[in-house]
Amino acid sequence: MTSAPWIRQFELKTAAGSIRVREWGNPDGTLIVFHHGTPSSSSSVPGGWTGPTDAGVRVCSYDRPGYGASAPVPGRTIGDAAEWSRRIADACEVERFAVMGTSGGGPHAVAAAVALPDRVRALCVDVGLGPEGFGFDASTGMVPETSVEIEAARGGEAALRDHLQSLGDGEDSLADWYERLPPSDQEVLARPEVQREDAFESKEWPTFGIDGWVEDDLALFHRAWGLPSVSVHVPTLLLYGEADVLVPISHGHAWHKLIPHAELKTVPNGGHWLRDHEVDALRWCSSIVRSNES
Repeated sequence: MTSAPWIRQFELKTAAGSIRVREWGNPDGTLIVFHHGTPSSSSSVPGGWTGPTDAGVRVCSYDRPGYGASAPVPGRTIGDAAEWSRRIADACEVERFAVMGTSGGGPHAVAAAVALPDRVRALCVDVGLGPEGFGFDASTGMVPETSVEIEAARGGEAALRDHLQSLGDGEDSLADWYERLPPSDQEVLARPEVQREDAFESKEWPTFGIDGWVEDDLALFHRAWGLPSVSVHVPTLLLYGEADVLVPISHGHAWHKLIPHAELKTVPNGGHWLRDHEVDALRWCSSIVRSNES
């Protein structure tokens, strides 16, 4: 019996190194490749550990390089997520699939939709960070702690490492942000099942210290994203909380401007933890993929 209810776990070799992949939910369901937040790991999945099963879908989450069991890959870009997504779908022997990304994983999911138009059939950006470098300043509306982090990242690796190391280790490093969360987030985070999942996640994401966090921030705010444009043609759902202080609703509006055909769904009083809405988002992804197969 595993510590968490994933179906299986495997190592996937890529040109830059190996990544750990975890499969959740219904093995016969629609495949959704999930891109976790920053910092996080493959133990984080939409709707929590039971979310994929509740939605009847097959979710593959993975540790981005530098997190969990995936060794760091210095210099990685947001665009690299397209290759990781493709390789995961190939390993699952699936041709058409959906992608979903939360918070710092949002741009990674977009990258897969941009680069794999023949395979990605649906995209969900779930409280995803806005399109930095594509006409949007990601520090817009951010709390001071995040604005300082973004400026450090824009200054390069040395400045960013100094800043992140000053925050402390593991869960302690996120304490300043957690103090600012709205009541809706506080309620979700107080649930026993959420606390169990978060405790597991907070122990495994820092396997390589802050390397994953550093590489995420550099990819998001310092390096070119590795995408020629943000040209998304597949059906897209943008899910945001109106009270989110970690990734404000302005980021959702920025994506909507770049992807005008997208559905922008906002949750009144919702914060950054929208797990009660993520199961429906998974079902939406599945319905779009299946409708394209018929």
